[in-house]
Amino acid sequence: MNILEKIVRDLISEKRITEARNLLSLFSEEFPHLELEVEYAARNWKAVKRLYENLPDELKEKYREYYEYATNQLNIDYSKETEEALKEIERKNFQGAASILESIVKDYPELVEVIALRYKLALQRNEKRAIEKYRKLLLSLDRTHPALIETRVSSRKIGVFEVFTLSLLVALLVTTILAFYTLPSRIEVNVPSSESTVNIKPIEQRIEDVLSNIFAITENLGRINDSLDKNFTDLQENMSPISENIESLKEALTNLESRLSKIESAIAKTSNKEPSVSVVYVPEREDRIERAKSLWFLGYMFYLRRDYDEAINRFEIAIKEIGEDNVYFKDDVYYYRALCYYYKGDTSTARSLFEEFIKFFPDSEYADDAEYFLKRL
Repeated sequence: MNILEKIVRDLISEKRITEARNLLSLFSEEFPHLELEVEYAARNWKAVKRLYENLPDELKEKYREYYEYATNQLNIDYSKETEEALKEIERKNFQGAASILESIVKDYPELVEVIALRYKLALQRNEKRAIEKYRKLLLSLDRTHPALIETRVSSRKIGVFEVFTLSLLVALLVTTILAFYTLPSRIEVNVPSSESTVNIKPIEQRIEDVLSNIFAITENLGRINDSLDKNFTDLQENMSPISENIESLKEALTNLESRLSKIESAIAKTSNKEPSVSVVYVPEREDRIERAKSLWFLGYMFYLRRDYDEAINRFEIAIKEIGEDNVYFKDDVYYYRALCYYYKGDTSTARSLFEEFIKFFPDSEYADDAEYFLKRL
């Protein structure tokens, strides 16, 4: 795997689809298989089908499942769901619309552009509620969409120092202009042939007022600088204990990983021992449950790291240790085992395990999620 492939796949895993597309656009048609992966992640089935048909023969076998799945999904009609979602948006039922859209947007990517268009229209009309509503919805679908990036750039406000600096420059300009106009008056006063004397006291008073304002502005800027310095110092002092807490947390996690590794090694050694002919050892329930709990935590850590094969191995052993006992984390182990197969791309095993999960744990808090993934498979 080269560096570009790693970067693109990391962006895909973080749902930064637009950034992945923009990056690949710099290497036009050089990495068609990566373009296919991006469009597959975006559930843009038409593009997946088109890109697959143009792949080199040596890559087609690798991405055949992508092509077959995209072909099947193209036959699904989402027009009714789309219409219902837009109706919910018009009724200001944002939660209901989001629920419908999130379930179909992966298979109907054009919806993202519809939401982006409505977001831009709301910005043009300065409709604050609509702006916030469509912004949240667009963030949930594609957080790197160009419409959101353009808004961040255009919404930049002028800082406090820029305002004060501009005021100072204006004051200096006014002073310069007034001084320029007072110069001829002073010359006329000193020339003997002038018929009258010009009263420059009002102008001098105005200059003094302007200078006083400049001094006041300068003094305020100094106070603001002092305040910022103090706040920055306080922030640095507050960050010190936070950094210490982070280091302590890292150390605790390292210790936890070490302990879990030792437990895992002990379990492996126990399982590798040959059973005695005369004695059959039946482990106590408490010991089995503790081992299962440790394996569950270790497997979950591998899941978070996206090391799905290692996670599955731990979950399988934990399920054997639990057996027929009812423990509070039993549904967790079964659910995350199925989820690992799903993210690995083993759709047939994932489907079987999700169905088994719903059968064994119909009242679990994960039951709705399992049904959702079954619909996607």
